[in-house]
Amino acid sequence: MADGARPDVFKRLLDEGQLPNIQREIIDRGTYRTATSVFPTTTGPAYLPMLNGAFPGTMNVTGIRWFDKAEFFKDRWSKAAKRTYVGPEAWLFNDDMPAEFPTLHEQMERPYNVFSVITRGVPKENDLGATGKSWMYIKAHYFAINHPVDVSAYERMMRGLDLNPEFFFVVFPCIDWGSHYYAIEHEQTIYSYKYLDFAVGEAVKKLKAQGRWDDTLLIITSDHGLTDTPTHMDLAKFMRRKGFRTFAHPNTFTIKPQAAVMISGNAFGAVHLLANGPEILRGDDVKNAFGVANLQELLAEPAVDFVAWRGKQDGEFMVANQHGEAAIFGKNGQGYRYQPLTADVFGLGNLASPMDAQGALDATFNSTYPDGLVQVEQLFRGSRAGDIVVSANPGYDLRDRWEIPEHKGSHGSLHREHMMVPFVYNQQGWDSRNARTADIYNTILDWMGKPTRENSDGRSLLRG
Repeated sequence: MADGARPDVFKRLLDEGQLPNIQREIIDRGTYRTATSVFPTTTGPAYLPMLNGAFPGTMNVTGIRWFDKAEFFKDRWSKAAKRTYVGPEAWLFNDDMPAEFPTLHEQMERPYNVFSVITRGVPKENDLGATGKSWMYIKAHYFAINHPVDVSAYERMMRGLDLNPEFFFVVFPCIDWGSHYYAIEHEQTIYSYKYLDFAVGEAVKKLKAQGRWDDTLLIITSDHGLTDTPTHMDLAKFMRRKGFRTFAHPNTFTIKPQAAVMISGNAFGAVHLLANGPEILRGDDVKNAFGVANLQELLAEPAVDFVAWRGKQDGEFMVANQHGEAAIFGKNGQGYRYQPLTADVFGLGNLASPMDAQGALDATFNSTYPDGLVQVEQLFRGSRAGDIVVSANPGYDLRDRWEIPEHKGSHGSLHREHMMVPFVYNQQGWDSRNARTADIYNTILDWMGKPTRENSDGRSLLRG
């Protein structure tokens, strides 16, 4: 897991010969391609399709911060009413995942992990990233001492390869941190790509010495891209200016809140409107609760790319930008459609013929919002997704005051610069159809000769 790796930067470094081990050992005998991630494009939720085979909305883990309106109105102090996985609550991630979506770890005899937040099914002694992780991550986050974390990931990975793992999930987080704290092509960030290449080369060398390389599937991918972020717009502040008493991290003690704002990756925001109680709002009820004038003012903000909400009918979703609105239809079993109403928000034209999930991916893969139809629909499967979802324009994000230190790179949106990720593996002959990271789950099971899971949001790439 090359957390935060952009496919364009990855490919440029390959073409310049700066990732020689990945080129020689993986791509020359295998495949380089790209895949789509998930909405929101943020660490944690974007690991779910790979390790659980399900989208964030399917799992109802709809962001790195989320709010549960129904639980809040039952008991605002309940731990199930809100969550931020940035900090101590990260340990609750495993508990929040539905049991009907087993992790890859749970389906392996000898699973090992380094630095992933998803560890359900990993025996304690096999979680090689647990010891010392909190202190390393604190130093990396607050003091920009990042590189030692990747070094530790490499050292723990090499130690783990001596323990005969059947499945090994290893996170190298420093591309992401470098992009956040410097820039997506800052020398510190580029160094993290190169260090990943070193680590891959050493791992392959060890696997060859062990006589295991020919029977090993090695995948390199990411959970999201990033964009440089010179300008911040605080969505919670916007809500307060509009007169809403707003609940948002870290200020979670708001008296009688009228709205909750949950930010993920800094370029994704979920707004929960609380005046109507625990009811999930749809259609014009969303506009009425938010205020039509407020919505227009939000859409006019330079930071806002588009907003989305549930339509009046089941399986209908509205997307809007400053030019107008469009509708997405994605009711299960009836196919995906896209219809501009007063504007072509996603720039797709009128997609009137119902498409299955693969067809919807194919129709949008090269667009500004790859897999946009499926990703909007899947997000709103989750009750915690919010009444209004805000996706930021590149160059902007949605959190300001409390992002310490200041983030200079962001992710989380549905824009292709956040959605597209590198997808590299040491195999050939897999299905060449457009891929999602959700396809990795069943592909790994299939490659290992294990039963695939029908409730997955992805399909094996070993099958047409």
